Amino acid sequence: MLAWTLVVLALAGLLYSVYAERRTALLEVGDPSPQAFVAPVDLLVPDRIATERERQAAVEQVQTIYTVDSTLQRVVLGSFAGIGLPEASLDVLIRRYNAPRGVRAEELASVITEAVAAAPPERRREVQILLDRRLVATATPSERLTEAARAGTAAGVTLRMQALEAGQVIVREGETLTDDHLRILEAAGLYSPRVDAVSRTVVVVLGSLLLALLLTLPAVYASERLAARVTPRQILFLIGLTLLVLALQRLALLVSPSLVFVLLVPLLVAVLIDETTALFWALWMALVTAVIVPATPLVTLIAAAAGSLAAVAGVRVITNRAGVFLAGVLGGVAGGTALTVMVLLGGGLSPIAGATAFSLFVAGGVIAGVLALGLLILAESGFGFLTDFRLLELSSPTHPLLQRLLLEAPGSYQHSQIIANLVEQAVGAIGGNTVLARVGALYHDVGKIRRPHFFVENQFSGENPHDSISPHLSYLIITSHVRDGVELLREYKLPRELEPYVLEHHGTTVLAYFYKRALEDATSISELNFRYPGPRPRSKETAVLLLADAVESASRTLTDPTQGSIRALIDRLFDQRLQDDQLSQSPLNLHDLEVIANTFERMLTAVLHRRISYPSAEEIKGLRSDGRDHRRDRPVPAA
Repeated sequence: MLAWTLVVLALAGLLYSVYAERRTALLEVGDPSPQAFVAPVDLLVPDRIATERERQAAVEQVQTIYTVDSTLQRVVLGSFAGIGLPEASLDVLIRRYNAPRGVRAEELASVITEAVAAAPPERRREVQILLDRRLVATATPSERLTEAARAGTAAGVTLRMQALEAGQVIVREGETLTDDHLRILEAAGLYSPRVDAVSRTVVVVLGSLLLALLLTLPAVYASERLAARVTPRQILFLIGLTLLVLALQRLALLVSPSLVFVLLVPLLVAVLIDETTALFWALWMALVTAVIVPATPLVTLIAAAAGSLAAVAGVRVITNRAGVFLAGVLGGVAGGTALTVMVLLGGGLSPIAGATAFSLFVAGGVIAGVLALGLLILAESGFGFLTDFRLLELSSPTHPLLQRLLLEAPGSYQHSQIIANLVEQAVGAIGGNTVLARVGALYHDVGKIRRPHFFVENQFSGENPHDSISPHLSYLIITSHVRDGVELLREYKLPRELEPYVLEHHGTTVLAYFYKRALEDATSISELNFRYPGPRPRSKETAVLLLADAVESASRTLTDPTQGSIRALIDRLFDQRLQDDQLSQSPLNLHDLEVIANTFERMLTAVLHRRISYPSAEEIKGLRSDGRDHRRDRPVPAA
């Protein structure tokens, strides 16, 4: 529940980022008025323009305020002593610098002129030179005091009011709105920009949450359907990837509405899960992408859906990992083509703009294909997704564990190869996962690597070590290959999906040979002591493996492997497994069993068919030396 709440909030944030930018106030300066506004009653409204005009005039009357530096004043006065100025000039300087207002920078020239004029004519040049070097201003302008005085003056101006009569038109419908109109409407209580902005923000937020909730509901339903097939960790990976791609798509749309790469997620879902789920994901992603492109939602919806569906369809023909990239490119081309068709039908773009849009859509497909390749490896290794590519790699004879089986238990290896062929064909005939079934069959007996010579298919010398040990110990050794197989799968870090094939390929069947030996020694032995630990098969694929393992092993004992004897063997073993309740937990029905039996019969007949006896060289040589024409003894075939 918490995860889906976070998904709704993330989608709501994404939608809000789109539609909050499109939020506009009901009334804006420069826009035509949506209606006529009239004064509801007689009232006085502030005339802010007139008031502001008077305040500006009052402020302009306030002159700059200066502050006098008394310390600097004393320094300047002290510097006059001992420089030999005429008495009259000195009196002028002392009087001017001792004035309460001090000496300002713009007054220095007049102070010097007055002091020079007071000096005797013959010394005026000397005084001019001395004072030019020594006089400085002691009064400087104070910006803080000046601004404070001007603010006080402006605050003292009385607010001017404007009288409006009831019914007086403030602004007519369609009239261009001005600042003055909005101020009067606000004063009259007919408009409040703050309340309007808050209310519209609330509307956008609630709308985004509601739309995000509606968009999330299909995803919740789909995840519930997937819960039995993927782990919660894998679902979280897909959800997180979806939200991340949508966020990146939102940023890409700021560059161009044609740079669409959301097909990345459906493409990965098709490879990681199946095409049906990917088709749902493709339509959902296309819908969300259209919602975040409010300028051209229909075009975006069709183009994104076409690209995603083409990429998903391309997965059908993928045979290797490089095909994932090609599927992404195919999706980009399909989406770009759909976009071009929509543009040609509706118009609105020049040929150059249309070609650019097509190229950007193809570029989006290329980006999706490249990212899908990298994310595919991450999904397989980090989140445990099992893809057909991974399964095909595991089915290669060069895999280290299969190589060990071939070298250390060659009979078991050949047995596994035959079983894999039987299982693959039978599972395909009843609509199961053929690739997974084949790989599971290849690895179902890897546990025999630990003690290969205790299994009859690996006893090439004719000696059977079970002849010298008790049946109870033989039971423990034989059944241990199931546990050993699981340990080897985990040691080689193989997918957990292969473990049921090791655990369930014998179900809880009885080791009849050793149980019979035990009964010969003591008749009170319970059959439960000689059953495999199970569990019984719980899927189509493992149930087919159980049947194939029993049939293939028993078919080796047939002395006359005709089609009839093979079918009789298959029917007998199938009936035994049904009577022993080994298939009760699997989804197989009677029709499936008939299809499986027919498949086994056809394949085992081909494998075990009777071959002609080829004559030896000695026989041919003897016939030649006989000298008779043996062709006359050959029977004539019927017409």
